[in-house]
Amino acid sequence: MRGITKVLAVVDTRKDQQLALERASQICRVTGAALHILAPNPKADGESMVRLEALAEPLMAEGQEVYLHETWNGSVIETIIHVRQMERCHLVVKDAKLITAIQKAFSTPEDWSLLRRCRVPVLLVQDNSDWTQGKILAAINADPRDHYHSVLNQAILQYATDIANEFSSELHLATAYPTTMLAIQDHGDGRTDKDYYEKHCQEYAREFNLNEDYFHIEPGPTETMIPALLKETDAKLLILGTHARTGISALAIGNTAEQLISEVKTDILVLQPKHHMIPLERELGK
Repeated sequence: MRGITKVLAVVDTRKDQQLALERASQICRVTGAALHILAPNPKADGESMVRLEALAEPLMAEGQEVYLHETWNGSVIETIIHVRQMERCHLVVKDAKLITAIQKAFSTPEDWSLLRRCRVPVLLVQDNSDWTQGKILAAINADPRDHYHSVLNQAILQYATDIANEFSSELHLATAYPTTMLAIQDHGDGRTDKDYYEKHCQEYAREFNLNEDYFHIEPGPTETMIPALLKETDAKLLILGTHARTGISALAIGNTAEQLISEVKTDILVLQPKHHMIPLERELGK
């Protein structure tokens, strides 16, 4: 995973199973990145630190570079953002938190807040399956007329190909084209929207050396297509982007990435457009 030399794993020392820590340590093993373990704890004491040290002990024994943080900055999200910035970590790994219908209706769920505010990729872990030689599904918007999504697609596919190479995984690409009448109308050149989406995906295939046998170009909506594809392919990781909306627009419009968090049961790596993220080269140069 290009440019990632520090990974921040968020843990709850009260839990018996630490999915985020297991996944973060797996990533650090294959990339050589340093592992920062964060326990956001408003009531830290000697006993809680002992539990945190116990989580790190076997990882340090196998030779991993591990740093421990037990601190609090007003809320879980504020604590994660603060430590991520202070330590200049390039990836945040966290257990996905169950989102109820009431939470969606009356408040911003914790994971949604993290996705909107974090300036680096966020990996939400829901499963302990090994990624090695598994399948990865990269979801993009292949509309060639949408420059905003083209920038985001570049980030998604760069991370997807890096992870697929690191874990010897089979990379699948998915995009949903419009299902309105506009999708079957040509644009004066004999081509439909579906044709344009397919052509754009072929361009990505050449740029990122992708296997077109693993392309899934289907009618939308994305929120329906992706969960079905995850079951069909048995993918262990979903990679997609977010608009990182805030304020009124976030409440009114919603976000595909945020909606899918509560719909799927696989790991989800969420990226923002590159111009919304702190450039990795700037961080690595400090």
